[in-house]
Amino acid sequence: MSASTGHGASVRIEGCGKTFVDGTRALEPATLDIARGETLVLLGPSGCGKTTMLRIIAGLELPDTGGKVLFDGRDVTSVPIEKRNVGMVFQSYALFPNLSVADNIGYGLKIRGVAKQERASRVAELVALTNISGLENRRINQLSGGQRQRVALARAVAIRPGILLLDEPLTALDAALRDRLRGELNRLLRTLGITTIYVTHDQSEAMELGDRVVVMRKGSIAQIGNPREIYFAPNSRFVAEFIGAANIIEAPVENGHLVLPGVASGRRQRAAVWNHRQRQLCRRPAADDRQRGVR
Repeated sequence: MSASTGHGASVRIEGCGKTFVDGTRALEPATLDIARGETLVLLGPSGCGKTTMLRIIAGLELPDTGGKVLFDGRDVTSVPIEKRNVGMVFQSYALFPNLSVADNIGYGLKIRGVAKQERASRVAELVALTNISGLENRRINQLSGGQRQRVALARAVAIRPGILLLDEPLTALDAALRDRLRGELNRLLRTLGITTIYVTHDQSEAMELGDRVVVMRKGSIAQIGNPREIYFAPNSRFVAEFIGAANIIEAPVENGHLVLPGVASGRRQRAAVWNHRQRQLCRRPAADDRQRGVR
C-alpha cells in the first residue's frame, strides 16, 4: 500500500467519562462517532478534557466504568495502546536523540519485525512525503523545530496506523513557522487519508484542519459541527467568543425575530442567534473568517 492511499478506522466513544483517583472529574460521559478517513479536531481551553479524551482513544487512559471505545465496531476499551494500531504525535515529539532521522522514522517498523529492505523503502517514501529529503542521517539535535515536527509525523504514520492522534503538535513552534506548517500538515493529512484526531487550543488550526470540530468546555462537549457551522452558528456565547472576534448584540424580539436597531427590514445578516430569552446575537466582523481560514 502506498503512503498516499487513503485508509483508516472508524471510531466510536460511547459514554466515556474520566474521574481520577483524587476525585478530579476530567471528562463528563461523552459519546462521539468519527468516520473513517475524517479529521476531527478537539478544541478548547486548557483543562477542558480534550487531551483526556484523546488519551482514552489512544489506550493511555481507561474510561470510567461503562465507557467504551470501538474501532470499526470492535470493542478496544481494554486493549493496550501498542495493540490498537494507532500512531501518535506528542507536543514534545518524543524523538530518540541517539538515533538518526531515518532510524527514528523506521523505529516502529523495526520493532514490528518489518524486513530491512521494506523498512528502508517506506522510510524513503515518507522522507519525500514530509519534505525532509537530505536529513536522513542527521541526529535530532541537528534539526530545527519544524524539521523535528515532520520527523515525528513521519514516524507516527510509518506503521500505517488506522488512526492518527496528534496532541498539540505545533504548540512549541514560533507563530510564523506554525502558520506555515499548519498548511503543510493539512496537505499531508488529506494525502494520507488516515482517520485523524487532533487536539488543539488554537482556533485557526481547528478551522483549517478539521472536517469537524468538537468544542469542549469544563470536561463536556459544548458543540460539534463543521468549521463553518461552529464559526457562523455557535450555539452558546462561550463558543461564539472562544472561536473568534464577535460582536454580541442585544435586541428586542418581535414575532420570533430579533429586531436590530439601524438594520433595514429583510436585510440578510451573517449571524448566529442563541437563547432567545436573553435576546443575544453574534455577528462576525467581515474579514475575520478569511483571516482564520474558515472552510
